[in-house]
Amino acid sequence: MEGKYSINSVIKVISIILSVTIAVYCVWYFRFLVFCIFVALILSIIGQPIMNLLGKIKINSYTPSSTSRAAITLTAELAVITLIIYSFAPIILTQSQNIAAIDVTTLEKSYSAQLKIVNDFIVSYNLLPDSMTIEEFCVKQVMNTLNTIKLPQIATLVFALVGKITASILIISFITFFFLKDAHIVTKFINSVTPDKYLNAVNNIIVTSRKLISRYFIGIFCEIVIMITLLSIGFSLANFSNAILIACICGIMVILPYIGVIIGGGIGLIILLTGTIAVTPDANLVMIAVSYVAIFAVTKIIDDVLLQPLIYSKSVKAKPLEIFLVILMAGEIGGIIGMILAIPVYTFVRIIAKTFFSKWKFIKNLTKSID
Repeated sequence: MEGKYSINSVIKVISIILSVTIAVYCVWYFRFLVFCIFVALILSIIGQPIMNLLGKIKINSYTPSSTSRAAITLTAELAVITLIIYSFAPIILTQSQNIAAIDVTTLEKSYSAQLKIVNDFIVSYNLLPDSMTIEEFCVKQVMNTLNTIKLPQIATLVFALVGKITASILIISFITFFFLKDAHIVTKFINSVTPDKYLNAVNNIIVTSRKLISRYFIGIFCEIVIMITLLSIGFSLANFSNAILIACICGIMVILPYIGVIIGGGIGLIILLTGTIAVTPDANLVMIAVSYVAIFAVTKIIDDVLLQPLIYSKSVKAKPLEIFLVILMAGEIGGIIGMILAIPVYTFVRIIAKTFFSKWKFIKNLTKSID
């Protein structure tokens, strides 16, 4: 077969597709390690201005080495992260103590009238079996949940989680140090394993990926800051307890597009209601919940109409529907970590496709927005 459909061309296309497939599978299979590398890259990008600033320091003829500058930068980043955690720890501890101090008897008396209305509605429509009251139903569900919980399993899960978090911190710190020490270490490694005839194409992929993904993370950071600011103002004006903590949780969950609003909003509402009950047992929870949802909805509309189109469409040059489907599939494959990695990995795959398969009509239409 001659021309564009020659055997060599077909073999070349199959080889490239197979290579990309294997690469994507490896990313999924080693997603924990990829996540650590991913976070390390972000920290190294954030730390580059500090590295550059330290590089300008000269004491007589002495200039700090790349090793010492990387160590100082990494220490500074870890100190900032520790300071942030330390700042929120007392708020979280106070919230936990307030929840533990809730008097169930007083709570029941305060909301007995509202519970009676709900209970009458449920009974009238036979929504509960055997004329069971809502109190009996709740008690039964709580007891069933407690009976299924096994303390040894919980202890095992807690120790496993602590171990994984500790391992993540050590791995990320170790990788970040070397990324800071040598900013081009990834590029050098990729070039060393790339055949010479593909070097130009691969370098183009690296440059384009770095530009788009850096732009995406800058946009995400700006979105988080704006969301936290708007939510903090709204919650503070509504006189909510722990307004800043709730705003930070809701704002940070923006890193999970679409699904993050549900998770962050739900966690924030639970913290708000439990904190309110602990301080004011007879508070009108319905009005508080309505106010919370209204403030959150207005802020989310601003995010959807102004922030996200600028970030997703402008930064990674992809349509919102594409991003939505990719995030859902990544969530099914890799869970929360998969959703966080979804957009950067998808952007990288699109750039590879544009570089090697730009003559295909489907790929051409999918990647035409990439510069």
